[in-house]
Amino acid sequence: MAREVIPRDHLAQGEWPSGDLTDDAPPGAHLGQALAKNLKAAMTQRHLGVRELARLAQASHPTVKAVLDGTRLPASHTVLLLELALDLPLYPADLFEQLRPTPDD
Repeated sequence: MAREVIPRDHLAQGEWPSGDLTDDAPPGAHLGQALAKNLKAAMTQRHLGVRELARLAQASHPTVKAVLDGTRLPASHTVLLLELALDLPLYPADLFEQLRPTPDD
C-alpha cells in the first residue's frame, strides 16, 4: 500500500501553498498544492471562513483546514462537496498535462 502523501512536506521554499515544491515532489504533493491554492482563492472570493465552508459542504472544519494547510489530501468526494458548496471547480484539470512525462524523460 502506498504511503500517504503530505503535500506540505514537499515544500522546497516559500510559504504554503504558493511556494515552490521540491523537484522530486510526488504527484500528490502537486495535487494538494493546487487544491489548497484553489480553495484559498475560492474562500476569499466568497468571503467564507473554514467553519462556514465546512458547514455548507457538510464536511468537518479540521478537514477543510488540513487541505488548506497542506497536511492532508482530501478524498475525492470531499473535493466534490467543497466544489458544490462554493459553486466553483477546485480540482486542477490541467495537472495531468503539467505532470505528464514527455518522451524525452
